[in-house]
Formats: sequence, structure tokens, C-alpha cells
Amino acid sequence: MMHAPSGGVCRLVLVRHEHTALAGTFCGQSDPPLSAVGKAALQNVVRRMRPYPLQCVYSSDLRRTQQTASAITQMLRLPLHLRSDLSEIAFGDWEGLDWQRVVARNPEYAQRWLANYPELHAPGGEPFADFRQRVNNAIATIADEVSNGCAAVVTHAGVIRAFLGEVLLSPEQTMQFSTPDYGSTIEVWRRNGTWMFPIATLESAAVSEDPANPHLRTKL
Repeated sequence: MMHAPSGGVCRLVLVRHEHTALAGTFCGQSDPPLSAVGKAALQNVVRRMRPYPLQCVYSSDLRRTQQTASAITQMLRLPLHLRSDLSEIAFGDWEGLDWQRVVARNPEYAQRWLANYPELHAPGGEPFADFRQRVNNAIATIADEVSNGCAAVVTHAGVIRAFLGEVLLSPEQTMQFSTPDYGSTIEVWRRNGTWMFPIATLESAAVSEDPANPHLRTKL
């Protein structure tokens, strides 16, 4: 069910890109295209976007998000704005690896990372504090541009989780918030500078186990 605000509200629909061949790995700044599975699912993403009064679509500039966003903009005839600051966190030396291979490389560091998640970054990767600041600045800027309108933001699981953890969820809720499914959506509103969820947004959000780190899954 769609919950429309009464007015004076910025509506952003956060969309995770569709499936890639690197699913199940630490895929941050790696730039794979959508897989055949992901391309076949794009029509479902577009269908979920149709009820929203979208004015435009913002997207990370990585290929998997660009392809997902382009399906929306082409079918709904909307402008597309690319932003590099919506890209996923960089996993450094762990890019393209699954958890088993990460542990095999350096089990001591892997366990420290797990125990200190998200504050300890992957070797050679982007510090989480820097990532979180980048994401928050990007989405705040988008909200300023959209003003009292509605836009889709096609981005990555880590971006969505970092943003919600900073502005809407408690630390406990953030750790419990599992990875959004490929192509899934979460709507957020900003009214008078305050972020909020529409009614039942989290209850209806599709979530799944994080394939790169199954230890982080907990029911919300």
C-alpha cells in the first residue's frame, strides 16, 4: 500500500541495483554489469516504480546501478542524474572475494573485522566513517534538489544501510537491518529537515542474508 504525504515533504525511493555475477562477494568499487538474472528482473523494478510520482532518477555511476536506473528512466521517460558519491564502499584487497576466501587469506584480521564491524575497514579499503559521511552528504544534497518532490535513488546495499543507520535507525536496529534484496525499494521522507519512514516501510521491505558476510543476518 502506498502512503502519500500531505505536502511539504521530500520523498526518496531508495533502490538497490539488480543482480550481478559477483553476487556473494565483497563487490564495492568493482564494476560488473548486471547478470542475465538481473537484466531479466528489470521489468519488475520498473513495475515497482510506476506508482510513485517520480520527477527524476539519481544513480551511482557504477555499471550495475546505471543499468538498473536506465531501465526506469527509459520506460518512465525520466531524467537520469549520475553521482559518484552514491557508489558502494571500497573493499580494497577484498574486492571480488567471498567470505571463505577472505578468511583463508588472513583469518585473524577477518575475525577482528567481524568483531568490530563496521568500524574496522577492509585492508586497503574505504574507512566506514568516510563512507558514511560521503553517503549522508550525497543524499542530503539530493533531498535539497528534489525539495518537495519525489525521486528514485538507485544505489547499493551498503549505501542504503549506512544512510538508514545514520539518520533513522538506532545502532541496534542498524545491526539487525539485513541486506536489501536486489531490485528492492525502501521509501524515506524528509519534512522540515527531519527524516522519517512512511507507515509500514520497514515491515514491507524485502531483505535477505548478506552473501558476503552471512554472520551479519538478524531478523528485523
